[in-house]
Amino acid sequence: MNESPIGAPVTLHEMVFRKALPCRVLRVDCSLFPTDTYILESQSALRILLEPWLVGGSLAVLARQSSVDFLRVAYETCEVFRDSKVETITEVVPMAGALYYGLAEAFESVFGETPNRCFVGARRRHTPTGWATELAYKNFEAMPSSPLVLIGDTIATGGTIEKIISVTLERAPDTRAILVYSIAGGVTGVIRLRRVRERTGVPICVFLSNAVFGVDSNGTDMPWLHPATIVTPENRAKAVSSYGSDLGRRWCSVWDWGERAKQPTKHLRDLIRRCDMELNTCTDDRTRRVVGHIREQAVQALGNWSGLLALRR
Repeated sequence: MNESPIGAPVTLHEMVFRKALPCRVLRVDCSLFPTDTYILESQSALRILLEPWLVGGSLAVLARQSSVDFLRVAYETCEVFRDSKVETITEVVPMAGALYYGLAEAFESVFGETPNRCFVGARRRHTPTGWATELAYKNFEAMPSSPLVLIGDTIATGGTIEKIISVTLERAPDTRAILVYSIAGGVTGVIRLRRVRERTGVPICVFLSNAVFGVDSNGTDMPWLHPATIVTPENRAKAVSSYGSDLGRRWCSVWDWGERAKQPTKHLRDLIRRCDMELNTCTDDRTRRVVGHIREQAVQALGNWSGLLALRR
């Protein structure tokens, strides 16, 4: 048990399954979280969280594979998922970052069919009182009756996904359950999902890759070594090895997911600029070595985007 800074004890229970799964699964026992909250130690998602220079095709493949891991784990852990008819499974896609989770493609890979798909255009903006979410587009034409809803998205404070769940339940009040997957999910957002569960009465199962991240005061950054991050000692050690103790406390584990997925070269240029700023001010040798390595990888990745378009062999 860990007396976490989130304000309630946290215990991680390793799950045991009859069938071998692609990754280790831990149930997160905390009175502030939904009862069905799990960490899945997906290796593909871990690379996304430890290698910030990964973009484009590499990022897409890893994100899709992590969604495969999620679906296989969810099938084994959630009886309501196993007992669902294919025609009732519906992905609600928060645009546009969630498109890059590749959840529908992963579903086809795992189950041989594609889910129904509904779309919500969500935009976060900063206001004097904090972050606010606007829903600019909603398309629920594909929503069946008594659906089981899948949502894959990055979650920090949880304001966006709360609004998306609310509008989903307005259109489908007979929803049987909601399964949420986040490659990078924050403690604050998971706490909010517990409140949504209590308010609506709809079961919400939450799956988070590799950790439940503490959320910085800016409402967006989720560092590996934030005091509130819930993570196994093994993954914490990997984060320290990749980022060092200093950057691990200050840098977001996933960066700006939407920008990283939609605008790869912008993300890489921003990453290089961030590295240059660190190198200009940092005197710690260990941190400088880490930053130098990240910068080198980012420059190499950016160079791959400057070539002419060519067919794959």
